[in-house]
Amino acid sequence: MNIKIVKNKYINALFILMLFSAIIHMLVVFFAVVISGDLYLINYFNILGADLFYPDAFNNFFGNIFSLFFVIVIYFIILKYQKTK
Repeated sequence: MNIKIVKNKYINALFILMLFSAIIHMLVVFFAVVISGDLYLINYFNILGADLFYPDAFNNFFGNIFSLFFVIVIYFIILKYQKTK
């Protein structure tokens, strides 16, 4: 595997582990949504664990809309500042 995120091989391995874990987590959540039909499971704030600090703050229709908006904004920020060759 030749994925290089940072130059330090130990930190790079940690980042790859984190990315792999996040991908597996998202697949598990996706399949849970398909099986249960509960769209609140894919609310970004629930995935991040913000519901532990603010229970039911984002578990409504407007919370899901805000979650989607937040994900889109973060995506475009990353896209804008991403350095590519």
